[in-house]
Amino acid sequence: MNVERFEGAELHLHVTGSISAALVPWWIHWLRELHPDLVVHVSVTRSATRFVTVRALRHLINGQVWTDSWDDPGLPPEVNSGQSGASECFIVFPATLDTLMRLAQGRADSPALLMFQVTERPIVIADTLPGSNEIVESNMSTLRLRSNIGFAPRVTGVRAGSRTAAEVGFNLPGALAVANKMVEKGLSRE
Repeated sequence: MNVERFEGAELHLHVTGSISAALVPWWIHWLRELHPDLVVHVSVTRSATRFVTVRALRHLINGQVWTDSWDDPGLPPEVNSGQSGASECFIVFPATLDTLMRLAQGRADSPALLMFQVTERPIVIADTLPGSNEIVESNMSTLRLRSNIGFAPRVTGVRAGSRTAAEVGFNLPGALAVANKMVEKGLSRE
């Protein structure tokens, strides 16, 4: 099996409020086992804390962990300039419909969204969209216009609640492959 590694030294994961967030600790453990020297930073939306705790994430990573809230005392000041430590790439994992719609609308009403709106570094979307329609597709098309946004390849998963198969982008190995290509093309600021 060909396992994708992130080729950089620092990475930022942004965890949003999908039930898939409950799987993020397992994926972080996998990533750190695969790449023990990689510095991983994590931001967590308040809605994601229904599925994963910030405390658990702090035990798993070696970078900063903060809640995506202006009043988080651990909020790093560099988010205002589109950075998270020296992260070469951001992966929104999982990316909810709400987060993607807000990002496409140019909203910057949370620290992470502000960081994503002003960064020139690559952003990889690992989505967990519940479905699609004209409005969703219009916003996704808007995101595709940004040269620094890429999308993890879709994989077949099981939809929570209905237990039916669904195509989702919640795919960390695929997101890492996209991140590597984007960083290699020079989309990461030196």
